[in-house]
Amino acid sequence: MIDSFLLGYPVEFKQVCLVYPPKVKDVVSNPKFGVFTKILTFSQEEIEDEYVAEGKDITYILTPFEYILNSAYNNAQFKILLEQAFLFYIHESVLIIPEQKQIVIGDIKDLKNVRDLRMLKEEDYFEFQNLIREANGAKSIEPPNPKEDPRVKAIKAKARYRDKIKAKQGKGLTLSTMISSISCMKMGLNPLNIGELSYAAIPHLIATYQEKEKYELDVRSLLAGADSKKVKPKYWIRNLEI
Repeated sequence: MIDSFLLGYPVEFKQVCLVYPPKVKDVVSNPKFGVFTKILTFSQEEIEDEYVAEGKDITYILTPFEYILNSAYNNAQFKILLEQAFLFYIHESVLIIPEQKQIVIGDIKDLKNVRDLRMLKEEDYFEFQNLIREANGAKSIEPPNPKEDPRVKAIKAKARYRDKIKAKQGKGLTLSTMISSISCMKMGLNPLNIGELSYAAIPHLIATYQEKEKYELDVRSLLAGADSKKVKPKYWIRNLEI
């Protein structure tokens, strides 16, 4: 699936919908891209962290699917954002029915038979979220453990909350920096055409190019007399953990 996303092709999700990887131009031109992605990939742990931050009871925590439906029910603006987020990633409108815990995909006016109704359900939502993550070049995450002791869960949530407070902000490359860097890599990509590149491909291209540069630098160092015990070139064409 990730290969399709790297090339900019959509991936079918359980005959329910297609998930489209955003292109660079989609990300740059849409100021709500980050909000859309956050809404659709909000994890169980992040919900737990939110509960801790707000001092809520952590005995029972909404699942990500329940969370977005509950938020859509209680906040009209969130519901609009959620509908826009789905449209951005699946290129179809959705009908959100919080009372029935349903998200219907597509325009129901076009339905000829109720059996053709396509629905995103609670049991499928975790996989859908991971597909959205992959569409952005991010890693999938493991499902939460439903049998985890609530006390352990509470301790972990408080620890993550403390870590977030201590964490330094501003780490990592900005999108502008990554676009500029790729444009200088002599791959035929430049500000005039890089907008058509899959957003998911950016971290892979940069990581591969960095490995290539390191390999070439190590080889030149050895040729210049560097200690072979300290400098050990690692060939750059290999599977990388991005």
